Amino acid sequence: MANFEAGPVPRDALAYFRGKDLRVGFDYRDVWGQEHAHAFTVAKAMKLDILDDIRAGLDEALAEGKTFREFSRDLKPRLQAKGWWGVKEEIDPETGERREVQLGSPRRLKTIYQSNLRSARAAGQWQRIQRTKEGQPFLLYELGPSENHRDEHVSWAGTLLPVDHPWWRDHMPPNGYGCKCRVRQVSQVEAERLDREGVQDPRAEIETDPETGLPTGRRQRRAAPVRREPPPTRTVSFTNRRTGEITQVDQGLHPAWATNPGQDRVRVLRDRLAGKLDTVDQRLAQATTRDVMGSPVLDAWVNRPDGELPAGVVPRQAQSALSASTQVVRLSPDTFNKQAQQHADLTVADYRQLPDILAGGMLVEQDARTVVSFRRRDGDSRNRWWKVAFKRTGDSDRLYLVSFQKADDRELRRLQRQGKVIRNEQ
Repeated sequence: MANFEAGPVPRDALAYFRGKDLRVGFDYRDVWGQEHAHAFTVAKAMKLDILDDIRAGLDEALAEGKTFREFSRDLKPRLQAKGWWGVKEEIDPETGERREVQLGSPRRLKTIYQSNLRSARAAGQWQRIQRTKEGQPFLLYELGPSENHRDEHVSWAGTLLPVDHPWWRDHMPPNGYGCKCRVRQVSQVEAERLDREGVQDPRAEIETDPETGLPTGRRQRRAAPVRREPPPTRTVSFTNRRTGEITQVDQGLHPAWATNPGQDRVRVLRDRLAGKLDTVDQRLAQATTRDVMGSPVLDAWVNRPDGELPAGVVPRQAQSALSASTQVVRLSPDTFNKQAQQHADLTVADYRQLPDILAGGMLVEQDARTVVSFRRRDGDSRNRWWKVAFKRTGDSDRLYLVSFQKADDRELRRLQRQGKVIRNEQ
């Protein structure tokens, strides 16, 4: 049984926590859902030095495996010395209202400790799951050691789905404050055994000690079938009164926890990378996009497109033609899904060539917002060219891939006549 306060967290979990930026906030809803994948915040911690003290205390606790008692013992005096303790009057910067609010307290420190520990462990676990899913391709939803469980979480226990099933996007534990549910990674052989034998029924009655008549805390042995389909979704709406954002979540999920920390972190890092590559040396940016497109990141993204992928870097001539200050071409999930329907012959290996096609192809300016790159293909006498079209969006300065396909000489000549060649193939 998992112990949520035992030992240092794994390296992946610590990296997830350390990768967060500080974000001040008056209310816990000021930083919401997927934002927690890259932002560390504590409600009412309106000064960065307070927030930094709390994060430093958590970092030490995670790295050294401190219990909550040790974490609280070390952090409480620092917060008290800076006046962040007890009930005080504070001004809500969103409304200008002066309110009595709870700052530091033992209960708040426990929530901070447990929430960050569990989300960090979940993110680290997700990275390990991705590395080992070839041999253990399924996840089994299990209840944790809590005495009382949310009814919906009990109904999800025994759900056995592939690692990359969309259900885990929202239902990867923890699924609420204090939730101790967990997943167990399962091999094909064990999945077949579970199909035959079932799992422990989470609704079985608690055993009673025959001598004392007292409950033992153990449930009676009773099997229940595993569920190979996601449980029915009962969507409820939640309005964030701070931001006005309306979130649709499955009943039983707290909207602040209806995320998968590991998946969110990968997407955030990918999005951040694209932003940073827009401002670095072009050769470094090109080398980095080659690394990304040549890595398992692309394989995972193709199986489940989520967030934008930095597909390559364009030459200066293309930037100039499009009046763009950015240089990274992003591949969006919508475009990829259209590609999968219209150009189903393209393989993952073909997509890995995008950085080189964008960097070294012949550039044809199609119109004021679109440029097409042509690059020769090997071993195909008819469709001798790769053709990649990209454009600058009207509402931002970003560049997006529009289409990627094979093309013949006739298509190349047509675009050369209709457009303007701004660079020959390199």
